[in-house]
Amino acid sequence: MKDYSLKINGRKYDVQIDSINDASTLAHVKVNGTEYEVEIGGIKGAVVSKPQVAPVPKTATGVKVTPSTPVGQPRQVAAPASGYAVKCPLPGTVLSVNVAVGDTVTRGKTLLVLEAMKMENNIDADRDGVVKQILVQQGATVMEGDQLVIIE
Repeated sequence: MKDYSLKINGRKYDVQIDSINDASTLAHVKVNGTEYEVEIGGIKGAVVSKPQVAPVPKTATGVKVTPSTPVGQPRQVAAPASGYAVKCPLPGTVLSVNVAVGDTVTRGKTLLVLEAMKMENNIDADRDGVVKQILVQQGATVMEGDQLVIIE
């Protein structure tokens, strides 16, 4: 068993990796007391030297995190198109998306509403343009720096 103390986006995670099954690339992990079974991608049942541990409940590329107890929907973030990306200023949950692809927006128009720390925060356009792509949906959990909307 290995113990790690991780700090991700200012939040502390105590991670214990109990066991790794080399034949199936599964690891039993405990994050802040909650147990998870983590599947390590990109390895064909070979010797696993250093498993990657993703922040909870987010899924990272190549690592699938499956909680032993349900914690809600996983984050789904689409790949961005070209243009200016409106980024998330703080971690939270998307309460509503107030624009659609193709909408013309002006500086200051509310694009979506984000709940963070039990407060509703308007995410406004900081430039004029046309909404090219919406990368989140209502109910999605987003982290600071995630791209939310692409404006051209």
